[in-house]
Amino acid sequence: MLFAPQILIVSFAVICGEVIVFFAIPALLHSFGIRSQQGLLDFLFGVELTTFLSAMIVVALLFTGAGQYFAGASAERWSGRELEALGSKWRTFHGVPFDYGFGPQSPEIDVDHIAIGPYGVLVVETKYISMLLDLNDRKISSRIRDAVSQVEGNAGRVRALLNRDFPGIPIRPVIIVWGRLVTPPNGGVRRISNPKVEIRIVHGADSENWRPLLKVEVGFGLSEEIVELASTKVERYIEERHNGDKSN
Repeated sequence: MLFAPQILIVSFAVICGEVIVFFAIPALLHSFGIRSQQGLLDFLFGVELTTFLSAMIVVALLFTGAGQYFAGASAERWSGRELEALGSKWRTFHGVPFDYGFGPQSPEIDVDHIAIGPYGVLVVETKYISMLLDLNDRKISSRIRDAVSQVEGNAGRVRALLNRDFPGIPIRPVIIVWGRLVTPPNGGVRRISNPKVEIRIVHGADSENWRPLLKVEVGFGLSEEIVELASTKVERYIEERHNGDKSN
């Protein structure tokens, strides 16, 4: 498996090789006294141009960060699909806007997902990681540390939104990590305890192990009424934001 720096080197080598080969083949054939046919040259030109453009696209994606953006967007869709699969007792919201700061001119950020159900209110941050990562390692990687900080802040925003009408409602920050080279945590979930909140980290593709952990026995957890009322609160908040009201 190639990582981004290796892909960049390979792509650059391909580009250089394409340029050299394109100019070298006609000269090489001529040196052997072989007259190249126009059809052959046109075919070679088509192959060279296609390969060259493909390599340029790869380089552009890596340099601009667009590749990581597209991977992240796909990961958010995958997380949304897993949350929707929690069942009819859950209500899920995606890309919920909040202010990053105070005042009407403050920049806006999105909470990737909010899922409200019997287990509580999940505030979810999704990350796609293309490099080797074991979610069981004692030393937390910088990408995960950044995600922890981000989901903590987002959990605080969701808590501020709901706490007035639903004091004490359990807000549970969750980080869903995606990536073929990511090792899932043992038991389906890794917990990181901070003074204010416990953060859960799961591997998106390991949902058969972590999704059952969100089940609550009948008579425990949030009632259907609270789930519906809290969901309505979030729904109205999103509608107001889309209508341009940033007063909440």
